Amino acid sequence: MDSREYEHIVKKHIDTVYRIAISYTKTPADADDVVQQTFLKLLTKCPEFKDREHEKRWLIRVCVNECNSLFSSFWRRNVDSIDELSKEPEFVMEESNDLYYAIKELPAKCRIVIYLFYFEGYSTKEIAEIIHINEATVRTRLTRGRKLLRTLLKEAWENE
Repeated sequence: MDSREYEHIVKKHIDTVYRIAISYTKTPADADDVVQQTFLKLLTKCPEFKDREHEKRWLIRVCVNECNSLFSSFWRRNVDSIDELSKEPEFVMEESNDLYYAIKELPAKCRIVIYLFYFEGYSTKEIAEIIHINEATVRTRLTRGRKLLRTLLKEAWENE
């Protein structure tokens, strides 16, 4: 892979990878680390892609794996971050509405499925392939996520 092709891939997919990373990690610093590791793997592994969709799916899969690795590391399991202690992690995105903040409150398993389904436009079958779970599990997580969103948004609306 030459530098021009690498730069093109990074420019094309960095926003998607970052949004997935921040939806998992909830902090910009951790999301930046995950994005960096994801694109470093792209540079070091130099995978051959069948098409642009395969390229995007590969990056999403690597990003999800990097997020999981981050949370399973010894450091992460045994040290409390300042964000967790303050209970108000900074979460920077272009959206600043009730829906966005409700999605942020979802459990990570539901959050990634909701994001891929509604914001990236993947089908349940495609999501199952990307994150290596059963299609029925994807549908269950979507249903649970929707139910939680409904509850969270109803509470937010009643508080106004």
